[in-house]
Amino acid sequence: MFTGIIEAIGRLRACQTGKKETLLRIDTPYSGLKKGASLAVNGVCLTVVGRSKKRYSFHVLNETKKRSNLNKLRPGSFVNLERSLKASGRLEGHFVLGHVDGVGKVIKAVHKDREKSFLVAYPKNLRPYIFEKGSVGIDGVSLTLGKITPKGFWVHCIPHTLKATVLQYYKPGTPVNLEADILLKLAIKILRRPMSKSRARSLD
Repeated sequence: MFTGIIEAIGRLRACQTGKKETLLRIDTPYSGLKKGASLAVNGVCLTVVGRSKKRYSFHVLNETKKRSNLNKLRPGSFVNLERSLKASGRLEGHFVLGHVDGVGKVIKAVHKDREKSFLVAYPKNLRPYIFEKGSVGIDGVSLTLGKITPKGFWVHCIPHTLKATVLQYYKPGTPVNLEADILLKLAIKILRRPMSKSRARSLD
């Protein structure tokens, strides 16, 4: 589990594509990650499978590539990084699982003073979870949803967020990983579940 508070920006150094999976090698600032450790890369929970100093290797299955923007990465691409949350850690963003729900696209970027805002188009399957002042993970970054329009939703970034994440490189056409708030998804799922007859009688 993650919080959506990005710790560092990494850089893809190599990408080897096979029939069933792809091997990514990413330069990071971390020196102590062990094999089997989890690391969120652009909001996707990946497992460390190899290490050479601060360069780590990750297997990415074709299913993950289909559901995320990792298939768009090329050597030299920058990526958001976040280590998994410790049980004693502070939750300063929102609960992020690293399970991407779909890929959106930046369709507008606006500068105003030191703030930068983005209008992001999103897949229809995320519509129940998109509303003003809700939470969304964009490439692993915990952000608050702004105004919702027929074309997409707005998010607004302060200078620190831009400097600390790959959002500083966003421009119209940039594909982004989107993850809806897991607590909201669970609540909606429970509310949509058909009520059993015995439970209905107990509520009468």
